[in-house]
Amino acid sequence: MTSGALVDPWDMEGRRLAPLLDNVCAVVVSSTDASIAITTALSMARVQGLRRRVAVADLIGESPAIEAVLTGDDPHGIADSFLYGVSLNKIARPMLDTDNVFLMPSGTEAVDHEAVYANDRWRRLAAGFHQVGALLIVVAKPSVLGFGELCGFVGALMPVGDTAFPTPPGIPLIAAPAPPPPPPAEPSEPPKRESARRAREAAQHDSERRRTRLIAAVLVVGAVAIGVGAMWPQLLERLPSPVATLLRGSSPDTTSLVVPPTAMDSTTVDSMRNAAATSSDSAARDSVASAPLPINNPGDSTSAARFAVYFATANTRAAAMPEQRVRSLEAVALSPVMEGNELWFRLTVGANSTRAGADSLLARLRTDKVIGSGSIVSVPFALRLETRVGASIVATRIAALASRGILAYALRQGDGSASIYTGAFESPAQATALADSLRAVGVAPVLAFRTGRTF
Repeated sequence: MTSGALVDPWDMEGRRLAPLLDNVCAVVVSSTDASIAITTALSMARVQGLRRRVAVADLIGESPAIEAVLTGDDPHGIADSFLYGVSLNKIARPMLDTDNVFLMPSGTEAVDHEAVYANDRWRRLAAGFHQVGALLIVVAKPSVLGFGELCGFVGALMPVGDTAFPTPPGIPLIAAPAPPPPPPAEPSEPPKRESARRAREAAQHDSERRRTRLIAAVLVVGAVAIGVGAMWPQLLERLPSPVATLLRGSSPDTTSLVVPPTAMDSTTVDSMRNAAATSSDSAARDSVASAPLPINNPGDSTSAARFAVYFATANTRAAAMPEQRVRSLEAVALSPVMEGNELWFRLTVGANSTRAGADSLLARLRTDKVIGSGSIVSVPFALRLETRVGASIVATRIAALASRGILAYALRQGDGSASIYTGAFESPAQATALADSLRAVGVAPVLAFRTGRTF
């Protein structure tokens, strides 16, 4: 920058705010003024890029600030990837004059609409960044339909700019701290012709005012200190999790440690082809697309334990396999799901017939620091492996299935026995890949509405 160049105040603001993202892996940056959001996001990305990989996704649409620092001339972007399946590896382009920041432009079509904003693929993309400790910054408009869903999928929101906007309920906010106060103004000189008497009176009056203000300030600070000390635990609980983590001085959220790290670029089809697949992966990928299984118990649709907590997603079964702490939770389901040309392994926890029950489980997992933001998904279908299993032998049966590479869970039925399931799906078609994999190892699954309650 030349010595006479003007400094953009929002670029400076981005540099000031960048440390707030030190323990964050995915965030939506938004403002009522799109140019402010873009400038602030790019500035934060440059600072964060000094220590880890960063990707900035443009959901504003052909932002001039992003276009100015793009390298290459490929026109493809987010719209082409989300709507037509173009590889994310293809659309991510290095940012000019940086080594570790990549930009995902909007692409050849508009992106500021619900089909892109409310796309569940953001959830999987954010999970990939969590797995490797990289940072995804999504710049979006708060006025677009689907903005709330986008924030829920990504997991955190950072509002920037001078004008506030309604924020989606239940989304962790990364609040910008107040800027430092301006330097005090130079005291003006008293009028040269003021009489000595008036000068003494003015000095005495100023001294009394300062003394009064000092006493009031001491009383206020004391009261605030007492109040904050008493309410500190509650205040921490209300703060966004990244800020609360910094203030507690504890270890970072374990969400990013749930699965072994994989390369950031491995969230796309291109890298899947290069991954060493397990036999289960190969069976799911290579199976001939068959018709969905018939539903064994259609009459149980209204009582299905459909609600679960979304936990993580990975592009291989080995990477998505939960650690022991997570496997000990209730109704842990690992579900391979084909979406277009991509196979994803989705991890969910819990099986509740009511949304309130799932919300309670999510709150407990957040309190126990097992999960970061999390969200609720509706997955009423599962592959049933056994029925009428006595409660005393449930653990034995699940261990036997685990020895064959099948992650199963049990739900207690009304008669006291248990049904054993694997997977958790939004639709019968999603269960096809896992059903084919199970048949390949000699297991005949039954597609059913999962019923019962967790042990």
